Amino acid sequence: MKKLIALILLFIGIPAFSQVITGEITKASKRNSNQIFDSATNVPIEGVIIKIPAKGYSTKTKKDGTFKLQTNINSPTIMSVEKSGYKPFSMTLTDLGKKPIQVGIEKTTPKDIIVDTDMVHIGDNSFSPRSANADEFSIVSSGPFYSKEFNLPSIKSGEELFLVLGSIIGIDTMFAQRLGQSGVLTAYSSPPEIFFNGNKIAEIKINGDNQKIKIPLNLIHQNSSNNVTIKTGRNLYKTSSVDYDDIEFTNLLFEIK
Repeated sequence: MKKLIALILLFIGIPAFSQVITGEITKASKRNSNQIFDSATNVPIEGVIIKIPAKGYSTKTKKDGTFKLQTNINSPTIMSVEKSGYKPFSMTLTDLGKKPIQVGIEKTTPKDIIVDTDMVHIGDNSFSPRSANADEFSIVSSGPFYSKEFNLPSIKSGEELFLVLGSIIGIDTMFAQRLGQSGVLTAYSSPPEIFFNGNKIAEIKINGDNQKIKIPLNLIHQNSSNNVTIKTGRNLYKTSSVDYDDIEFTNLLFEIK
């Protein structure tokens, strides 16, 4: 099974307990069912939409916040969580069935800007079956890059802006290979690049969940339209023609802290 590394979430095994995953922490719980709850109040949430995009599967939580995943999952797979009034959340499921899935979600604030909750596939639709999570791709590519315009409120002195990338798969960089995420042995790609208002601000070298990127304040257009662009990497071994790395990601939002 391919390893998936989360930069922000810490997946800590705790004997006899389930894992409770919130936006940025993991803690012990005695719950024994899959459940979604409010991370601040610990109250279960009804009507949360749970999706497994790769399987075309969707379900909702019951009154007590519990849910069942009645679909066959045998490899690392993205699960997305959506509820009006709450920040969208996604995570990569591994070792499904060994422990209940416990997720605490956070309410949105006026300072949260949800850019996109859809699954996005960029690349050229040509990839090896050994590519990272290739068997999990759920849609066809829309091209080698993704771009979105959005408005930002005024950012006060002392505040900072962060881009949160919910989940990303398919990256075949050298680093991803070394971590065992990619099974491609004869080539590797350059990392996906993230641009803010035309300026490169980050590279994503590994697959994972809830990767957070700080936006330089001098690049922000206050109370105006801003742009975020994600460009996929290229096969660094192929010279006769451009071979784009196929990747998928979901849940893009900005947070002002």
